[in-house]
Amino acid sequence: MWSQILRNKYLQSKTLAQVTMRPTDSPFWKGLMRTKDLFFCRVKFLVGNGMLTRFGEDTWLGETPLAVQYPTLYNIVQRKEVYVGTVFQTIPLDIQFRRALVGERWTAWMHLVRRLIEVQLSDQPVST
Repeated sequence: MWSQILRNKYLQSKTLAQVTMRPTDSPFWKGLMRTKDLFFCRVKFLVGNGMLTRFGEDTWLGETPLAVQYPTLYNIVQRKEVYVGTVFQTIPLDIQFRRALVGERWTAWMHLVRRLIEVQLSDQPVST
């Protein structure tokens, strides 16, 4: 029953990964959000079709989230919290930046693209 109350009040139609802490949240919920952040920093996701794994914020390619591995790119990406499957739906990849990719940013992007070329998504929501 308590999980349904929390789901209705805080999650609504979002997943736990999609909700963020707000100033008006209860101390209990704020504590859960801090625990959630620690959890997501330490867990590695099985990607499957990529529709349940956040591209920049979840750890799925390497030992840390791409936002941590490529901060110069993450800081200028137009849409944060997009899903891996969404990014891979189009060629070129569905990622837009607010600034031109020159110098260090271009080098980081080329490094990331070389890694992404090796990624194979499956037809399943989560690979087993």
